[in-house]
Amino acid sequence: MSGFRGKVLRVNLTNKSIQQEKLDFDVATSFIGGSGLAAYYFWKKIKHQGIIPDPLSPQNDLYFMTGVLTGLPSYCTARSNFCARSPLTGIWGEANIGGKIGPTLKFSGFDGIIIEGSSETPVFLKINNSNVEIKDAQDFWGLGTYETLERIQSELQDKKYEIVCIGPAGENLVKYACIMTTGGRAAGRTGMGTVMGLKNLKAIAISGSNRKFDLPLEFSIISKQGYKAVQEDFAAEVFSDFGTAGYVDVALDLYGDMPIRNWSKGTIENGKNLSGTTMSETILTGKSTCFRCPIACGRKIEIETGKYKMKENDGPEFETLASLGSNLEITNLEAVSYANYLANDYGFDTISSGSTIGVLFDLVEKGIVPKSDLPVNLSCKFGDITSLLALLKLIAYRKGIGEPLADGSKALAEKYDNIDLAPQIAGLESPFHDPRAFSGLAVVYATSPRGACHLNGDAYFAQQGYQFPEIGVDNFPTNRHSSEGVVKPITRLQSYRQLYNAMGVCQFYNPPPSTIAKLLSMAMSEHILTSDLVTIGDRLFSIKRLINIELGWTPSMEIMPKVMLQKLDGPTKGNVPDLELQLEEWYGYRDYDQKTGIPSKRELKRNGLARFL
Repeated sequence: MSGFRGKVLRVNLTNKSIQQEKLDFDVATSFIGGSGLAAYYFWKKIKHQGIIPDPLSPQNDLYFMTGVLTGLPSYCTARSNFCARSPLTGIWGEANIGGKIGPTLKFSGFDGIIIEGSSETPVFLKINNSNVEIKDAQDFWGLGTYETLERIQSELQDKKYEIVCIGPAGENLVKYACIMTTGGRAAGRTGMGTVMGLKNLKAIAISGSNRKFDLPLEFSIISKQGYKAVQEDFAAEVFSDFGTAGYVDVALDLYGDMPIRNWSKGTIENGKNLSGTTMSETILTGKSTCFRCPIACGRKIEIETGKYKMKENDGPEFETLASLGSNLEITNLEAVSYANYLANDYGFDTISSGSTIGVLFDLVEKGIVPKSDLPVNLSCKFGDITSLLALLKLIAYRKGIGEPLADGSKALAEKYDNIDLAPQIAGLESPFHDPRAFSGLAVVYATSPRGACHLNGDAYFAQQGYQFPEIGVDNFPTNRHSSEGVVKPITRLQSYRQLYNAMGVCQFYNPPPSTIAKLLSMAMSEHILTSDLVTIGDRLFSIKRLINIELGWTPSMEIMPKVMLQKLDGPTKGNVPDLELQLEEWYGYRDYDQKTGIPSKRELKRNGLARFL
């Protein structure tokens, strides 16, 4: 199997045992590695071993898995996944990360790591090819992520190590803590950094020297053909020139796809101040890139003077510009960039943190939160930069109002008896793309395996014309607000993105699906047809659905919160999606039971999952 190394590392932090296990190639190829393989291991634990772990218990194993294409000599093969039961939502948790950490794990000889138990004292995991050690990390506990990365690198005295780590947010079990690596890349969503924190695992440092894969010559030829096909890709070009911030102007002015004031306004003054153009004209110093990426969407920035002075660092992505910017009615790019730096250093998801702070601001301005609950001298109102920066620290250390904020927007809104103000689905804060702008996002968010998630179906691109006719992701209604006719192609897109999330390729890189099928065929020594791609994604979607049902998820959670369904002025023109209509069609296409959420036996047999259950 050319794309797999054939080994999985199992580390138990309770008894300090380290084992290298043989990879089951039938399982690996069926689930494509990454989040798919992690889901299979998790399913075995809850169904075959009968262990359903509490999200904040040592029994909640952390799976760090590479995809079959991760690290291979193609393009944008940087992605890997951290998975566990989410401390934030209580259901399936998965976080996708770029940079170089996933490929380096492959180069060390492992397809993944399963981390069990919990250490009594802080530790970090050191992997140097087949040599694996559990090292003391007490000197690093309490440090921010940037200093942690620097100091561990210095202690190891080898720049070849790639490192992921947590910050104070993970240590203090903020429920949406993330896992950070160099270049500002994060496994951001669902609280995977929290899982590391509860295990007293500060970091994982990996060095690997074997970059050779037994691939046919045709692999390189097909890879180059795929790259040629995307060289004129408009989205990739914009991301290369302006980063993901290049979407800001279009999102705000043309589509209404950048939520404002806790999802409650349709327009914002000076929104262009947050754009990629403004960034490039003011604070941009360069680009950063992940492994084998020709797009280089990452930004490097520097703020030379003023209250937000900052040495060269990682610039904010679109989601952060929305969550800590437009969502809070803050349009000062330097302030949002500084807030992004703090969030990265504390180590928590900017989407969830910005959303939760937005709910607080909304509650305060509606007079619902007593002044006695708020920090002295902070207004905690929209547009207040001082409050934003102070709250980030309070969240990281669970101090004062930071204590309920650290549990997420759903818990905060419930505390003040206003759940309708929380922009979340199944406990996960929505990413900052608006279903009122692109109708297909409604069913994507409602049915996503991890809660509201745009990586499980980028309808905002598909409904702009970014489609894949080879696999039936086409023929969208011409009206982007229409709920009729959008579900069938969106459902197929969901499954295709499940495949992407598992195989290790960035979603910004989109060669024809036939190219992906050929690359997978060569990487797995199997004949994968283009028509198989969606079927594989269906299989991955189904196992995550079955996992969630075991964890207590029900179809009653497939709702859009009222704050996201208000009719607004501006580019969305008072439109709201018809989720009820979409769900009815979706369940028909999926062949799932709408009352229970369970896939039919016919569907499980068709997509190939039945034999693994």
